Amino acid sequence: MSRRGRTKSITITALAIATASLLACAEERDGASEEGEMPSSEPPGPSSSEDPSGADEPGSGDSGDEPEPPGEPDSSATTDPGGTGPAFPPGPWDAGYSIPVEPQIPGDPEAGLKALLTEGYVSCGLPENLFNLARPLLGPYADGEPLPWREGKNAYVPYSWTIHTAKSGVEIASMNCLECHAGRVNGELMIGLGTADMDFTADLSLGLDELPQFDLPGPEVEELNKFVARYNAVGPQTQTVTIGTNPATTLGVLLASHHDAETLAWSDHPLIDVDVPMIPVDTPPWWRVAKRGGLLYNGMARGDHRGSLMFASSLCTDSEEEAAEILSYFNDINAYIRSIEPPPYPFPIDDELASAGEPIFLAECAGCHGTYSEDPEAETYRNLLLPYDVIRTDPEYALAAEGALKEMADWFNNSFYGDTTELALATPFSGYVAPPLDGIWATAPYLHNGSVPTLELVLNSEARPTYWRRVDYESANYDRTGLGWPFIALSFGHDVFSVGEHKFIYDTTIFAHGNGGHTFGDHLTDDDRSALLEYLKTI
Repeated sequence: MSRRGRTKSITITALAIATASLLACAEERDGASEEGEMPSSEPPGPSSSEDPSGADEPGSGDSGDEPEPPGEPDSSATTDPGGTGPAFPPGPWDAGYSIPVEPQIPGDPEAGLKALLTEGYVSCGLPENLFNLARPLLGPYADGEPLPWREGKNAYVPYSWTIHTAKSGVEIASMNCLECHAGRVNGELMIGLGTADMDFTADLSLGLDELPQFDLPGPEVEELNKFVARYNAVGPQTQTVTIGTNPATTLGVLLASHHDAETLAWSDHPLIDVDVPMIPVDTPPWWRVAKRGGLLYNGMARGDHRGSLMFASSLCTDSEEEAAEILSYFNDINAYIRSIEPPPYPFPIDDELASAGEPIFLAECAGCHGTYSEDPEAETYRNLLLPYDVIRTDPEYALAAEGALKEMADWFNNSFYGDTTELALATPFSGYVAPPLDGIWATAPYLHNGSVPTLELVLNSEARPTYWRRVDYESANYDRTGLGWPFIALSFGHDVFSVGEHKFIYDTTIFAHGNGGHTFGDHLTDDDRSALLEYLKTI
């Protein structure tokens, strides 16, 4: 049994053991227990908390029982609000606001996994009989390997694609949530880990602009033309600068601008006049959902999370009737996401050094990021939203609350999705949520924009490189000392290197790519920092 009793993040190895029975009528899903043990045959139960996102940064989050009233800063951050948790010395957590954690609609995690990989919540795609023909044009968006335990034709397509039948009766292949939410570390593909090697520098039009939009009758041609038109509409504006960063924020604004808020009807031309800047994000792991009260890095998606989860894949959802049908099973998908357990650190841990790091964590980090225990009931996490001028990481995402994100939030709250989830911008202020740190070893790169390659550098801002590149994109090549991706510090950025090299280089001088802030570990000695890093391997 894992230490929280929830489902561990699923690795391909564990899922191969589980086999096709995971999605069979018996609905028996095997969840891995402890490292090195066979997966448990017992189905997972929904966990008791909430939500993803937040910058990977030890040293600025908090515990969590009763929240402060909305609009008021957390005046009791030095003690647990419930009176039973730890007390903290004065620190940055005193400026925080506890986002309320609200109950979610119950669901079946096993049914949720099945829906995640079989349902057509992205309801447009390539006609199935053209998929293999068009696949060379899809580039990195169709590079993933198939999962042999999936059923039928889905066992032969990349894990991030789903074959299903559209309303027109045509069998189509469309992308699913794993395009962003299945990542690799230590050679394993994990469902729920954000991808850190996806090349979103490629145009999201998928190269299909090379295909003509056939002006011929027939439902298959209509499906193909719809698919090409949608991705051509959003593709040019969703290209990131660097491999590994994600354009989700920009895509969200575009989804709102191309759909009518009242009917969800699609328009090839934007209906909202809004500047859509490229603000990259690092895809957060799904296993944070179980503790979070507000999704997204600024914690703005509050209440029932199904609305914001659905909206992320709404490119082709063109009516409230269709959205309501998707909503009907997203409680199961939400339950599955909330059931995912972070993976244990797979390498040896120096127990003595980790024990020395625990009091450092409690003094320096727990006030913002919570406390951890073998007993889940003893853990604390307060869902602290902190002002961006306290954290001082790159401000552009937070500042977008007055620009592109405000336009998106206004649209969202007045649409079908707003009946389920509220996007509460700058409530009570603009900032970033300090995330829970479960499984943080696996979630490199760090900070909300992926600007820091290792956890060691999160704790030492003075050593962060202005320009860097990963040594390679082999997930088994992991820095066990610094906790993250091996990297090469460079002397120059995009201004000097050729255009062909740009996507491999993280240049922190580019808009919204800054790596400053979160200086809370700078005062630590090297020995204290090493002990703290060893402790972080254990949570």
